[in-house]
Amino acid sequence: MIGIIAKRYAKALADLSVERKNVDKVRADLASIVETVEANPALQKVFANPSVTGGERTAIVAEIAVRLKLQAETRRFLEYLAGNGRIRFVREIRAAFEALLAERENRAMARLTTASDAKQSDLEAVAKSLERLTGKTVEISAAVDPSLIGGATARIGSVIYDGSIRTQLAKMRERLGK
Repeated sequence: MIGIIAKRYAKALADLSVERKNVDKVRADLASIVETVEANPALQKVFANPSVTGGERTAIVAEIAVRLKLQAETRRFLEYLAGNGRIRFVREIRAAFEALLAERENRAMARLTTASDAKQSDLEAVAKSLERLTGKTVEISAAVDPSLIGGATARIGSVIYDGSIRTQLAKMRERLGK
């Protein structure tokens, strides 16, 4: 349910920001507000509290927008969310906004997990391979998980490409157990 709501608002914001040619500013504004909300548990409680009125939430968001120096379009969007009790979903809306823009720009984010630190040249080679597989421009964020033993896993959306030794050993164990 939250995903549907987030996508609906994200689409409206993406359409507006593309139309007004200020996508990068909106992206930065959303990052700022999400960071601020996530860093402040009291603010999260206020936004989630049903006894706080829409007007009160709107006033809080307006004050935050001034302090963060958000552009007018983003401020109005956030105030609208606050007034309708949807500001508590701003993190999900931001994620949906980024995913929608990535889709429109034929980009994909890959989460690459390796057993040890990967060199930049290795990351670039993996990105090229994933670009050939997906037909999209791939941006990689890397993480290390020593439990993989060796190899790597790459996740793009819900698709996982698993080339880890841990998985290969598990498959061999399964085959030998039959």
